[in-house]
Amino acid sequence: MGKSSSSNNSSNNFLRLSGREKKIALVVLAFVLAGAWIPARIIVSTSPSLNHRIFFKVPVVKEKIKRGDYLVFPMEKKYSRFLKKGIRENDRMIKRVGCEPGDILTRYPQGFYCTTPDKTRIFLGMPLEKDSKGDKLPIFNVTGQIPPDNYFMVGDAARSFDSRYFGFVTAGDFITKAIPLW
Repeated sequence: MGKSSSSNNSSNNFLRLSGREKKIALVVLAFVLAGAWIPARIIVSTSPSLNHRIFFKVPVVKEKIKRGDYLVFPMEKKYSRFLKKGIRENDRMIKRVGCEPGDILTRYPQGFYCTTPDKTRIFLGMPLEKDSKGDKLPIFNVTGQIPPDNYFMVGDAARSFDSRYFGFVTAGDFITKAIPLW
């Protein structure tokens, strides 16, 4: 019996940490947990069509989507004829909401514009007639009020592949919201 009580004392001594040791253990545990959680929440974009490269993923709340939000959505079959060699159909796009439901989308010869309910007019970009390979691009040709649950998505660069070519993205297609970090 003396042997087992001495082994209990040594294991109890092992678990007794000083205040400093407890703080260090908690910090190490926090870093380990953060190291497991944070990488799954980071998106790195290599696309030159965005001004930002690193994003933090947060859940998308359909009712809280607003103009200027960056959202992630899949490259569905409707875009598949535009896919470059080496890009898979299950790849995802990150684009910014340029025009939201209730806004007025207008296409002029000078490009696409979004008019907000307060009459602010926002330039969304000029569509290109041909891609960098010289292939003809389809131009989305809808003018009028953005329907409920539909969004006109834009990139930050003039050559961005976005809604100017493939049209609206529905709220149900969004996978996550992407908050720009850098």
